[in-house]
Amino acid sequence: MNEGQARQKIERSAKAEALLRNEILQDGFKYLEGQFIEAWRNSSVGDTESRERLYQLLQNLDALKGYFQSVIEDGKLAQMQLDEVKRQTDFNNRQR
Repeated sequence: MNEGQARQKIERSAKAEALLRNEILQDGFKYLEGQFIEAWRNSSVGDTESRERLYQLLQNLDALKGYFQSVIEDGKLAQMQLDEVKRQTDFNNRQR
């Protein structure tokens, strides 16, 4: 990964963190999860299709949250790589 790509991942990471700290987005996640679970609880015994769809919706919601976490982790790794390159460069410059 080059420096430009690393910086792009770091920037995306900061944006993803800001989204996950956003109160309205968090409220939306909680609201949807609650609605899906409540609909599942209220579904009839024979309505397996609806329950399966609700399960998929919950899985998709978790996948979205997981994607944001993945972007954040990628940014942290990219920052660590940039920091290591900087340390190596500084060390090499001191050796000269």
